[in-house]
Amino acid sequence: MCEFITGGGLCAAPLPESLAKEGALMRDALLHDLSRLPYSVITTVDARLNVPEHCDECVIAHANDDIWRIWQAQIKLADAVFLIAPETDGTLHYLTQMAGLEGSLVLGCGLASIRISSEKMATCLALEAAGIATIPTYTLDNWPKSHWIWLAKPNDGAGCSDTACFNNADDLQEWIEQNDKQLTHVIQAYQPGDAASISCVMRKGKAHLLSCNTQEIEINNHMLSYKGGVINGMREHWQAFELVANQIAKALPDLVGYVGIDVIVDNDEVIVVEINPRLTTSYVGLREATGKNPAELIIKTLTQPRFKWPKLQQNVVNFHV
Repeated sequence: MCEFITGGGLCAAPLPESLAKEGALMRDALLHDLSRLPYSVITTVDARLNVPEHCDECVIAHANDDIWRIWQAQIKLADAVFLIAPETDGTLHYLTQMAGLEGSLVLGCGLASIRISSEKMATCLALEAAGIATIPTYTLDNWPKSHWIWLAKPNDGAGCSDTACFNNADDLQEWIEQNDKQLTHVIQAYQPGDAASISCVMRKGKAHLLSCNTQEIEINNHMLSYKGGVINGMREHWQAFELVANQIAKALPDLVGYVGIDVIVDNDEVIVVEINPRLTTSYVGLREATGKNPAELIIKTLTQPRFKWPKLQQNVVNFHV
């Protein structure tokens, strides 16, 4: 599912079914925020989902439609584009490229940073090169197999999708081979600590924090799933998170607009797990958490060079998916 703002309008189109509900939460929150601003809002919607509120027009996309043609047609109408799409299979990268070719203003990250952050191996290498603490990432060929808790993740997956956890290396390798994941998955050691995330807005190598969040991750039959979290549940780590976010912004200056950063907090150390160059589910509670309209903050940061970042509230908001 992606979203387009035009002068014009905003349009959102379908996600894979497994991510449709989570995507709809982000879409609806974004539409609500945009409807409070002086824009005409157009959206597209997956026919499996309810038609959203807070839009001036809605194009319904059915299973047999050429969705890429629908997206391209809406992009051509747009003055600006706000994409919500998974990194998986290069979807976010391709949509960003399409919008750029059509001459629309993309209110999001550039192609270079999307390319890096869409792959866990490339992200790990970029963070290590910048001296930012992260979890070493391996392929099956160079995995230093040992007695430890291990995770297998899709190299280009989003969130906890298709991520497995095993208490020993032999069981993990058996799962990879039985499920033909040798070429699609990378391997990371389990990192103890508290699962958390940073919501921020980036531009020209600088990050502005929106919130510091806890994450609720469940493991059921060895498979990870994301259940939600607490926005500003980690606000006591604000300064440490702000430092890490700005280190990432400097290392990848092509990160633009809203960026979500997944981290592990182990005592006082903040360890980066992955970078999401797009809206994340935490967006749904940011209006209540910050006391501001987050869509307005994003747009003004990207379009007004002298925009002064306001002082935000740090309210605690629970959310579930």
